[in-house]
Amino acid sequence: MVLTNKTLNKTFLKKINEIAYLNSFSKKISSFDKKYSDFGLFIDDFQTFLLDNMESPQSNLSNEDKIFEGIISRLDAFSDYKNITVKIYLESQKNPKYFLIINKYIKSFFKSFLKSPLDIAKAYFIYVYAFNIWIEDDSSMDKTMAAIGKSFEGLNRFESLFKK
Repeated sequence: MVLTNKTLNKTFLKKINEIAYLNSFSKKISSFDKKYSDFGLFIDDFQTFLLDNMESPQSNLSNEDKIFEGIISRLDAFSDYKNITVKIYLESQKNPKYFLIINKYIKSFFKSFLKSPLDIAKAYFIYVYAFNIWIEDDSSMDKTMAAIGKSFEGLNRFESLFKK
């Protein structure tokens, strides 16, 4: 698994996605590029690679639709690299530094198309919930999309309590 280009690419990511569940995963990525002996740098590059391949929702959508489309777009981008994504998620539960790196990219993504801090917060919390459903979902993402829809219903009911 030796590649001459030292930037993340689809070919490399597909290969390591197949072995992401192995304990030797860290050694494999650091043999690709020594800087990845710091797993945080790999997470940065992985998130950047995926952000470059994600589409922001159209600006003419409602904020709710932007949030829905944004979450689906982000999870869809992760789908080809689900094993890597889950590995990063599991490692971030053990190391707060990795969690903060992921958090930075999630917020940055939502800030790129949402302007209201309240909408960004909604998107973030719905995304975190949807991500946990997505981990167990199949490629159709039916359960994930249903969970997002239910999240909006719950938030709308909650918001209506404060408007009375």
